Amino acid sequence: MSSNEIKELIITALNEGFQIHPDLVKVLEDRPELIPKVIEAIKKKKEYEPNNFTITLKDIESFGLNLEIDKTNLIISAEISLADGVQVSTYEELNIMLNDRYKRMKDLWLQRPTKTSLFGLNFIKTKGKEEMWSFALIVQKISNENYEILADDGKGVFRLKISNKRVYDEIMPGSCVAIKINPSDFSVTDFEDVEFPEVKRKKIKGKIALISDLMLGSNKVEPFFDSLKAIKPDGVFLLGNAVDSLAYIKNGISPMEGYRKVSELLSELPKRIIKVIIPGHTDSTGKALPQKPVSYKVAKDLYSAQNVRLLSNPSYLTINSSNFLLYNAYYMFKSSGMPEQHIVKKLLKIRHLAPTLGSVPIVPSVSDRLIIEDVPEYFFLGGGKEKVDLIYKGVWSVGVPSFKECGCYAFINLEKENTEWIQVH
Repeated sequence: MSSNEIKELIITALNEGFQIHPDLVKVLEDRPELIPKVIEAIKKKKEYEPNNFTITLKDIESFGLNLEIDKTNLIISAEISLADGVQVSTYEELNIMLNDRYKRMKDLWLQRPTKTSLFGLNFIKTKGKEEMWSFALIVQKISNENYEILADDGKGVFRLKISNKRVYDEIMPGSCVAIKINPSDFSVTDFEDVEFPEVKRKKIKGKIALISDLMLGSNKVEPFFDSLKAIKPDGVFLLGNAVDSLAYIKNGISPMEGYRKVSELLSELPKRIIKVIIPGHTDSTGKALPQKPVSYKVAKDLYSAQNVRLLSNPSYLTINSSNFLLYNAYYMFKSSGMPEQHIVKKLLKIRHLAPTLGSVPIVPSVSDRLIIEDVPEYFFLGGGKEKVDLIYKGVWSVGVPSFKECGCYAFINLEKENTEWIQVH
């Protein structure tokens, strides 16, 4: 029901000396077929209850209809795009971003309640007498046989040997970590990720459907939207790859048609539902992280749709005073070679969304936009092949596999703190 139709109905009621209760207006927004019943209720009340001037849900229910007001439990109060940084143009200037990464990650590590003295790698190498800690950016793993790495401590790059396979396997290139050095052979004996203190997650009301890789254009998506109409969520988060742009282009059709269809399908859901969309590698936006939201030029129908937000990948949301981090982690899942549950936990440990250098396309910028500086309470990921549902230090993380591949999505009950995996085909 359009706002003009609502205005016309309200004016009609006022001309008859009545007003329409706001709860009834909300019902009419999703059920315009009830307008004739409202007109009848006005006439009935004018004849039999001339001193009762408000048309309510009960008046409509007197016609044998059982109406429930469809109120939202989720209210977005803030959103932060991670694609708003100042970009740099050349590969050499990637060092600007890596230097920023190192400095800010070191600051985060120093904020830990347990204080540990840090020393430069050259000082440890030349003057160290016992095992000492340094902080470094792990530039590269250079020998899987000898467990050797390159590490940058902000003053130089050093070749180090790691003393055991566990540390070598766990340490991730591109991450910033504290490393424990044995000065006698200049080897790494242990390391510590940046980490963060235990997060006190607030319980909030609401149910959210999480879906990844709808791939409209090369996949049948109607069963998903039919399922949404049945379960009545408060929010629907499309976590990347809503449209398979390449499939449309191969068929000689503009991807705009795909986003128009997504808008059409979302408009069939109750308007009170929050609809959040972030891009993935098949959407009509740049592939490198952080990705900007799908542009207005391509998805203008979505931008004009009610209660729809198109955000960057990754993005932060504040909903009912709780912090959410949304991320399509396709490249991380694809390149890591680790189980996805392990990767999700690892990203939180190292406090960075795409630490690996070379295997994940990153837009170089003056400031590293992919550091998890503000630790979320909820971390929702798309772009994977496995179901992930875990809590790490209070952060509830749910990773959703490709809908095109599995035909399933996650249904999150925030109040009861449980996840239901719904299979639709």
